[in-house]
Amino acid sequence: MRTRTLVLLCLVVAAVASVVSVPLAYAGSHSPATPFGTAKTASQPKPPLPTLVIPADPNSIKAPANLDYFGWTLIDRQTGQSAGSANAETTDSTTESMIKAWIAADYLRHHDNPAQSDLDALNSMIIHSDDNIAQTYFVADGGESSIDELVQVCGLKDTHEASGPVAGKWSYTMMSPADAARMGLCIADNKAAGAKWTPWLLTSMKHVVGSVQDQQATTGGGRWGIIDGLPSYLQSSTAMKNGWTAQVYNDDDWHINCLAINTGWVLAIELRYPWTSPDGRWEDADNLAVGANDCAAVTKELVGVPAG
Repeated sequence: MRTRTLVLLCLVVAAVASVVSVPLAYAGSHSPATPFGTAKTASQPKPPLPTLVIPADPNSIKAPANLDYFGWTLIDRQTGQSAGSANAETTDSTTESMIKAWIAADYLRHHDNPAQSDLDALNSMIIHSDDNIAQTYFVADGGESSIDELVQVCGLKDTHEASGPVAGKWSYTMMSPADAARMGLCIADNKAAGAKWTPWLLTSMKHVVGSVQDQQATTGGGRWGIIDGLPSYLQSSTAMKNGWTAQVYNDDDWHINCLAINTGWVLAIELRYPWTSPDGRWEDADNLAVGANDCAAVTKELVGVPAG
């Protein structure tokens, strides 16, 4: 009896011990314990991506070599601040095909419901830089009076119509680098084309096509310059319209303008340098790539990370 009693007593003690140990092992275990070193921390904001920024010293942006003329202006659309070359407000150059962005905007502002044929033509004028279409719509806009309207609508300070033997020609409109940037801002801010048609125009300007090799008598490839100096993530969202002609009026220079518009900024660059040709004809000038590369190089100098 004693042995059986002792065995029974031992079994009872073991059972009680097991019951007590279970709650001790799982006490406070309604939520799992956080392992050491895995405590949650607040997520950190992503650092800002590089874009075009106003330089602390605009004079640090140097002109590419071997140019007869160079000027630039960058406008920060978020702050309204602008900066440019020392001559940005005091010198000018012929606009060439850059003015086609205004020709389209001016027509759209005055024609709230344009025909599809007009939209198709204006789109071709922008993306293929078609000179004949530009002439048609420049006349439809009122010719020289359209340039007066450009100055008034966009608040330009150093832009004027062509004069002398080239009077009345849209490509010879004279414009400073600062005014070229102001024109770009005027397009971006709905003033030039109106709120209804500005998105359409900017979309056309984002689809400009063709390299410096794609030049024809009255059309040409215009997708080069600033676009090639931008970070890749900005390129598809950037609207642009370049202008370029190997001139024989006043000088024997390429007159090149690079204009680009993005949600954060507007950049305009103007260049002139001697053209070369295998046969001496300006129509066969073969060194447009120099200006395209110069516009890209200046753009790269302006790339930075926004403060804050």
